[in-house]
Amino acid sequence: MDIKSKHSACQVDSLCYQMNNYSRGINYFAGIESVDPTLTIPESWADNSNRIIQRSSTERAKSSQLRSDSDNCINDCANRIWNAWNFSNSALARRTNEILETKNKLQMHLHKTQQEIFDVEKNIELLRKAIQDKSAPIRVAQSRLEARMHRKDVELCRDGPQLRLVSEVEGLKLSLSQLHQKLSEAERQHQQLTLTKSKLEQDLHVKSNSLFIDRESCLGLRRTFPMSAANR
Repeated sequence: MDIKSKHSACQVDSLCYQMNNYSRGINYFAGIESVDPTLTIPESWADNSNRIIQRSSTERAKSSQLRSDSDNCINDCANRIWNAWNFSNSALARRTNEILETKNKLQMHLHKTQQEIFDVEKNIELLRKAIQDKSAPIRVAQSRLEARMHRKDVELCRDGPQLRLVSEVEGLKLSLSQLHQKLSEAERQHQQLTLTKSKLEQDLHVKSNSLFIDRESCLGLRRTFPMSAANR
């Protein structure tokens, strides 16, 4: 506004300066010298311009400071975001390594458990076969004892063969009892191993899913920083 006024004043004063006795448009304006349309004196005119200049300088300084503060704020925010992004990536990478290490351990234990189940199943088969193999000898021994019960009179003697047959039957029964006990223990162990295998497989599935989410979904989306280098 002040620039426009001064530009207009310059044009008027330039016109007045160039005006002479031969200029067009000169005329009589009776009593105009008695009219005082002025609003300022040189001192107030200079003060007004100086105030405007000072205000302009102050506002420009404020604007410059604001822009500087804004730039600092933007850079600070960008640095914080960059650091947070790096920290998150590092945390995800560490967690991925932890999950991968645990997953490998689970796979190793699962393999060992499967091998142990296989060995226990073989042992169960051997125990069942051993029990089956003992059934014929014990039937023979008991049949011999039953047959010797048909001896007559004094021939029903508790002789050496009788004692050996009784001892044989008792020994076979003890062996069968021990085999059945071992078979029960092996079957319980097989059930426990099967349950452990199921838990390992379930945990392995969970770990694989977590690994996919952290390594593929999360880290895969964070391979590049989502801001331009200028903003950083």
